[in-house]
Amino acid sequence: MPSLPALDTKTQMNHSPHVVILGAGASIASTIRNPEKYGKLLPGMANLVDTLGLEPLINRYGLTYNGQNFEAFYDGLSRSGRCPELLAELEQAIYGYFSDLKLPDEVTLYDYLVLSLREKDIIATFNWDPFLAQAFARNMHVVGYERMPQIAFLHGNVAIGVCYDCKTMGWRRNGCTKCSNDFNPSKLLYPVGKKDYASDEFIVAEWERLKWHMQRAYYVTVFGYSAPRTDAEARTMLLDEWQANPVQELSEIDIVDILKRTDRPALESNWKEFFVRSHYGLFDSLQKTQLFYHPRRTCDAFAMATLQCRPWAENTYPEGLSLVELQDWIQPLIKEEAEGMFSGKTCEELRKAQ
Repeated sequence: MPSLPALDTKTQMNHSPHVVILGAGASIASTIRNPEKYGKLLPGMANLVDTLGLEPLINRYGLTYNGQNFEAFYDGLSRSGRCPELLAELEQAIYGYFSDLKLPDEVTLYDYLVLSLREKDIIATFNWDPFLAQAFARNMHVVGYERMPQIAFLHGNVAIGVCYDCKTMGWRRNGCTKCSNDFNPSKLLYPVGKKDYASDEFIVAEWERLKWHMQRAYYVTVFGYSAPRTDAEARTMLLDEWQANPVQELSEIDIVDILKRTDRPALESNWKEFFVRSHYGLFDSLQKTQLFYHPRRTCDAFAMATLQCRPWAENTYPEGLSLVELQDWIQPLIKEEAEGMFSGKTCEELRKAQ
């Protein structure tokens, strides 16, 4: 039965969540805009073997790499049952390479993402790289951990560790806060045609948190992820929870993908199952979405405009800010959150009113 989002018209606060789903395109876009701190390249499946220099390793096992997509190569090798030692070495090399990646000191798209959302929201990533975790860590002391969005790692992550005995998780470099033992690395789901989302407790728990939010989301942003039909189980899980959402009839979904520049019909066709009538937007840049026009107020501003017919002025991020300046810029919004009453004013207006 369709229902309204959790909008409190007295406080103008919308408690329904904003869900952000990230794929490899998000990290690639971030490193194009702001390269990795030490100039390391972020590979996709198409160039992973070349970027990591894995061909000599493959050749050492008497196999030939013909330049195919790594997902196809890995899946074929895994299904064949041949060379389990090679699979282990490939996984070790991939884990090591991604573990060494670092965000640059300047502001990145990941900093904007974690600062644009609140504790009711979630950012769920399919990526192995540590960029989301690093952005979360370097911004949470400014915002306050309790006001940061939730984060979920759907394919595991090199920055995240797990204690299966105590059922805890945290930064990989830290230990379990309950037993003080070192964390185990979170399991990475490697690119096989049928991924196992059910056997690892950590992966199951991450998906459960995303499912909970998808069932209640008022706004969804998909950035750099194509919901490939080769990963049918992930696509089905996302679609099932989204279609079970009673707020879906009134909600909005934004797809951020550079495919919009060259083949909008193909992009539209890929996601049409997720769309409700015209309640969607296609963008080629994250900066053109609600996250940048109404940071920390994405669902609130959308509800006030569409349900209350009282649109708020855009509160767009200024350009050229350092990380410290960006963290300072959002402080009026955080202060307003602590007071529990939203005005719909821009950061500039809130500063003048102080």
